[in-house]
Amino acid sequence: MERHEFSALIGRLERQADDNPQFYAMKVGALAALGYASIFLLAVIILVTFWYTFSPLLSGERFRAPLVVACAVGLITLVGMIRALWVRIAEPAGLRVTREETPQLFAAIDEVAAKIGGVRVDSVSVSAEFNACIVQTPSWGIFGNYRNHLEIGLPLAMVLTIDELKAVIAHEMGHLSQAHGKFGAWIYRQRVTWHALESKFSNPVGIFDQILGAFYGWYAPYFYAYSFVLARNHEYLADRAAANVTSPAAIAAALTKLELAGRFLSEVFWKRLYDQVERQPDPPYMPHALMPRAFKAAEQQWARPDWLQQSLRRYAADDDTHPSLAERLAALEVEPVTPVHDPERLALTLFHPATPSLVKFFDDEWQQDTTPKWRKRHTEIAEAKAKLTLLEDAENAQLNDKEVWEKVLLLLEIDRDVEAMEALEHILSRDGEYPRAHLLMGRMLLDRNDDRGLKHLLLAIEQNLELTDEAGRAGYVYLMRRGREKEAKRFWGKAQDLYENPRHMPDSLAE
Repeated sequence: MERHEFSALIGRLERQADDNPQFYAMKVGALAALGYASIFLLAVIILVTFWYTFSPLLSGERFRAPLVVACAVGLITLVGMIRALWVRIAEPAGLRVTREETPQLFAAIDEVAAKIGGVRVDSVSVSAEFNACIVQTPSWGIFGNYRNHLEIGLPLAMVLTIDELKAVIAHEMGHLSQAHGKFGAWIYRQRVTWHALESKFSNPVGIFDQILGAFYGWYAPYFYAYSFVLARNHEYLADRAAANVTSPAAIAAALTKLELAGRFLSEVFWKRLYDQVERQPDPPYMPHALMPRAFKAAEQQWARPDWLQQSLRRYAADDDTHPSLAERLAALEVEPVTPVHDPERLALTLFHPATPSLVKFFDDEWQQDTTPKWRKRHTEIAEAKAKLTLLEDAENAQLNDKEVWEKVLLLLEIDRDVEAMEALEHILSRDGEYPRAHLLMGRMLLDRNDDRGLKHLLLAIEQNLELTDEAGRAGYVYLMRRGREKEAKRFWGKAQDLYENPRHMPDSLAE
């Protein structure tokens, strides 16, 4: 299913769910049951065949040989189908911790589980992600027997208070608790399972994978779309469950910090570290050891009103079940406020006495993974500068198309974006079609909040239809993130119109 088709379907289904919630839930339940229909029907056929095969024994008649063969074939087919549907969902990849290592953390988890009711946590792991989640892994494939694995990102505990982290844990447990009702929790599990099954069948390894992939390749996207509306509503229910366990203020503050502190990490903290690759042959410091101090020292850089207002104006993406921050705070009936960093009550204390060893583990892991890439990148930048020196000796007008394009890429490689845009403008001023140059210019302008980039994205599509998805998605996401939903849909429609009614054939240097 194409993105625009998925978006249009979601819009229709949301209206259906609003008009008649109960009937819509019944439709989703029926569609969920359809996933099991092939196995159920085959099992019924085998049982009936068994009856007609072996019931004559009761009256002294002989076996019916053709039916015996049919039973054997049916059993083999059923076993093959069940094996094909025995999907595996990976457990969280974080570092597993025990109750003895982090007693305060487990006490907090037990407290939340007792208040929310009906949720068992089978294991707890800590990761380097700025996130928390519960992953359910079925022991019996689509037939269930789920184990619940809670994963908590250590960076999250470096900015949230204890109550805020409890609220986040309660939100995750809320997806599996009676807050959703048994039906809602079941649908939540089915979404994960069918999505994993769709991924498995995308690379079939046997005849049954190929056969079932034809059906489930169609079924899984439609079930995902139909259950999407319920899943988005479940986020509100999980937020409400978290508010009942802690307080509306706690979950609201946690959601706000997830937005703002998460943006700080990606746009400031990690960027500043990786920006030093040009000057330093090795990483200058370990990130996780520095992160708590960075959140405290740079509070005014992330707990800021303008970032909060930008987040409140942002719409939820069509493929994200999480509502926007503004929608979630409104549902909690909490007024948006700029968060306050409280180092004295950080959730990081819950990991004591294992905190130093956890920080060291993730820093060592990061260093082992990053140092070779860092050194390679440092060398690449030095080589790029040497090549660029040769090209900079000549004016853009003296260089051919490929040389100017190479110059653009080299300038970008060493983060001289302004000069790269000047060289791009020179390329685009020449006669000819340069779709990838338009695509790059479009992206760079949008990164600067310049709407002129949208025109360049459409020109990229017009000149090379293979860029439709990449350019269309870039413009759509740009507009959606700025709360311009109607414009985003119009832009996507224009991109699709260019694809369906091509005006030019590809002819470009940058291919």
